[in-house]
Amino acid sequence: MTVTTADLGCGRVIEWERAARRNAWDLPTMTAIADAIEAAGADEAVRCVVLRGAGGHFSAGDDLHAAGAATRDDWAATIAAFQRLTRAVLASPLPALAAIDGVCVGGALEFAASCDLRICTDRVRLLTPEVRIGFVLSNGGSLFLPHVLGEAAARELLLTGAERDAAWARAHGFASEMVAPGDLDAAVTGWVDGFEATSRTAVAATRRLLNDRWGALLEQALEREERACVELFDTPDAQAALRSFAARRRG
Repeated sequence: MTVTTADLGCGRVIEWERAARRNAWDLPTMTAIADAIEAAGADEAVRCVVLRGAGGHFSAGDDLHAAGAATRDDWAATIAAFQRLTRAVLASPLPALAAIDGVCVGGALEFAASCDLRICTDRVRLLTPEVRIGFVLSNGGSLFLPHVLGEAAARELLLTGAERDAAWARAHGFASEMVAPGDLDAAVTGWVDGFEATSRTAVAATRRLLNDRWGALLEQALEREERACVELFDTPDAQAALRSFAARRRG
């Protein structure tokens, strides 16, 4: 997978591309994305960051084909990288805009929920399949998904692992704006242009006030999620799922 950055007006676009796996993330990819978020935040000329997948999909979440050969330590490093993405977004002075097309799955969906804004297309598909493969959510999803979607909808998504469509995403407030796929770039540009009229310092202070209201709850949630994901690695359900993905990769 490649991760690239480009300036769009006052915004910094961070884009990842791995079409063969519907933009599924591995450890190097997540590290590169987090590094790019932090670099954008350190650049005084940047007012917001746009996070997006290339080629019609946001991300299929973790690359479980690669995880099939992982050790427990490898898996722990992968989960820590997922959590670092959310920590990087929340620590940044910059608003984070997730531009979401196609599939938005698992840790990628939970990460998108931690962003400030979500600009979605009307072909977006959301699911958190972790409970179907023996794992649990990450990226602060235990706080952000109930906050963004409402408690009932978040539990529906997280406890069933079932796929939900754009109409569901719209009905439950996941999308800040929903557009046709061909209008996504223009919508993103419109949101970025809006930050030209803001004070970078005041926006950063406002984000701190919004994020700090979680207090210790956020870090505690991230730590609980990370611990649970690693503890589940050796369970029969998780190992069976990982072996299945590894077999598909070899095939």
